[in-house]
Amino acid sequence: MGTNVSPRYVSCSLVRYCANRQFYWSVFAVLAFTALFAVLDVQTISSTVSIAADGTVRSTDSLDPNPAHIVSDAVLASPYQTSIILIPIIVALNVAAGFRSGDERQLRLLINRPRTFVIGDVLATVIYCAGVSLLSSLLNAVILVATLNPALRPMFLTETVITTPLRVTVFAVVMGLIGYIAAIATKRDVPALVTIFLLLIVSLSGALKIIHADVLLPMIGGKSFAFGRVDETGDPSMGASVIVMVCWLIIALCAAVIVRGRSLRTLKA
Repeated sequence: MGTNVSPRYVSCSLVRYCANRQFYWSVFAVLAFTALFAVLDVQTISSTVSIAADGTVRSTDSLDPNPAHIVSDAVLASPYQTSIILIPIIVALNVAAGFRSGDERQLRLLINRPRTFVIGDVLATVIYCAGVSLLSSLLNAVILVATLNPALRPMFLTETVITTPLRVTVFAVVMGLIGYIAAIATKRDVPALVTIFLLLIVSLSGALKIIHADVLLPMIGGKSFAFGRVDETGDPSMGASVIVMVCWLIIALCAAVIVRGRSLRTLKA
């Protein structure tokens, strides 16, 4: 049985995402939250960055006196928040809806190349997460460029800012795949959402600091990768942060393929 991925399987899985009415509400929610966070970021920048008559930009933030960092963080903040919170929730709800509606049962009558379908379905989820994340980054950048003081716009051309959408996309794919795995494994939306929230709570609470394992979590170990720099003393180095995110991406992809394949075999049993 071949394992070459047919574009037909990828496109069919993408159509299944888009055919769910929940899909459109969820994308609207992502864009709405992105716009809201972007407006709040603009207000924060306006209150922490002053521009002299000669065009000199100064930061009044005692925690970070570099105005370029403040602009860079504003470009990151909104898409990053939607990528680690909303995107895995959206994916989990969409996948769980397939089990609830009976669509998963119908798959066993239509699929004659399970391995190809599994890989195509996972790739479709990756494309979906990356697409929504990039759309969020684009909307956020448009709002910032349109509303920020012209003196700050050159700061959008720094390497850190330009690469932000790609770095955020990695987080979106990793977290989206976690939501995908949770929904496939539990076949229910509530347990899948609980799994996602538990990961977020454990990351934000610092519970794993006791055993010095918090750096293994994407939101902690990947912090330097997300910001594009080592932001605070004690943060992992850029190299270590990149390794953490690459490992999470590989593990999430492999786990998604394995869990999806087992789920499909269960349906066919």
